[in-house]
Amino acid sequence: MLQQKIVMVKSYLPPTQFGGRKTRLLSLNPEWLKVLGVSVEQGELCWALADFASNVVSCEERTVDVNQKNLIHILRQAFESAGQFHAVAIAMPGLIDSANNTVLISQALELKNFVLDGLIEKPFFLINDANAAAASYLSRAKNLVYFLLSIPYELSKPVGLGAGLIIDGKIYEGSNHSAGELGEGVPLTRKNVSLEDLEKDPAVLFEDGKTLDQFVENTAFKMATAINLVDPELFILGGDFKLLPEELLQRIVRKIEDQVTVRKVKTLNWQIDENGSRTVAVGAVRAFYERFFSDLDFAQRVIERKDARS
Repeated sequence: MLQQKIVMVKSYLPPTQFGGRKTRLLSLNPEWLKVLGVSVEQGELCWALADFASNVVSCEERTVDVNQKNLIHILRQAFESAGQFHAVAIAMPGLIDSANNTVLISQALELKNFVLDGLIEKPFFLINDANAAAASYLSRAKNLVYFLLSIPYELSKPVGLGAGLIIDGKIYEGSNHSAGELGEGVPLTRKNVSLEDLEKDPAVLFEDGKTLDQFVENTAFKMATAINLVDPELFILGGDFKLLPEELLQRIVRKIEDQVTVRKVKTLNWQIDENGSRTVAVGAVRAFYERFFSDLDFAQRVIERKDARS
């Protein structure tokens, strides 16, 4: 690993009183590998470039209507904008087969059996977006649920809601890569409102109270069901939850609390993640490194492909 510059000598410890060589203290070489983490959602794209120590070098977000027709073009634009990098980790909504870099099905992006392996000639990793977000919190709790809300560019379309599950300190994908898939949600409004309109004035949501009530009921029920099943130490509201007015967030949380069994004996721990899709992009990088250090075959492929392009 020293020869390949994966690790470097950070410093030396002096010899003991009995003599001998100095002890080398090694650390990861931050410059050895730069990974581009990309978060792809219905209404936005975010990429984060991080070094081998997971330090974020740069980050960019764009509001854009992402769909099956423009997905590849938008991803390649992100690759060009990001600068120099050695590997890519992409997080997307839906059932993801990470081993084969395949989107089995994504209702949000209208994809089915969509293979991304030939997208770029660099080491590549594909992960579910909610799982990527949860990866950012691996050190925070042993059992955790990260709820990722994805609001489409056109608010009259159904929202996407997924749950990233951390069970016993590990991301749980399930036997068929579908753990945490909570199904298609309901729209926030039936009116002709865009994501950009919501970002400018969140009050536009209250113009269609009936649809908004349906959204609250549907969303809270699904989240409460997941919490009852996993019994987490902490649950997080992430993604586009940060775009919702505080009043609306409190309504959702109260509905969740009314339906969660453990609420009868203890207070639920929850928090809002204000970083939105940045958490997903950075989490994709961390999930990449998690696999690199735990999967020898994956690590070997990354090293070989990187060396081949050096």
